[in-house]
Amino acid sequence: MVNRSGLHVNVGNGQELLSRKVIIAAILGVALIAFEIFNFDTTQFALQNLLGDIRFAGVMWASILAIAFCAIDFAGLVRIFTPQRGAEEPRSVWFLTGAWFLGTIANSIMTWWAISLTLLSHDFGNEVLSREMLLRYVPIFVAMLVWLTRILFIGAFSVAGEDIFELARNQSEEKRPA
Repeated sequence: MVNRSGLHVNVGNGQELLSRKVIIAAILGVALIAFEIFNFDTTQFALQNLLGDIRFAGVMWASILAIAFCAIDFAGLVRIFTPQRGAEEPRSVWFLTGAWFLGTIANSIMTWWAISLTLLSHDFGNEVLSREMLLRYVPIFVAMLVWLTRILFIGAFSVAGEDIFELARNQSEEKRPA
């Protein structure tokens, strides 16, 4: 059966559940890519303002650090979905979690700085909120929103990701000959 959006939906519960999980996985994937692009760009913009045009091997320091912050996010995601192995793993999990958490804080500060710089170049304000008030609170609000979104987003991936990987495992087991 084809629904209004053009997606194939089987009347059986298994196929409908499969298509729902695939759609959720696709939405989360697109959201992750968009979120990391925003994080990369705001971090690079803020660091470029702070560090200038200093380069290593032709690549700006700001770009190198922005890539590192985004890589910490992906490392945290990969770690969530990696099965535990060995006695040393719990310590490494805490180190990675700590690095990820520090990276989220540093990225939030870079977001605050980038939003502050961007707002300085705009002329805004009205009778309700003055320009000074907007310059003070909007960057803080956006930085906190990005920080909270990152933490909740990783949580959503940890919950939905297990279902998605279980779904992939079940499909590969069904395709194997008996």
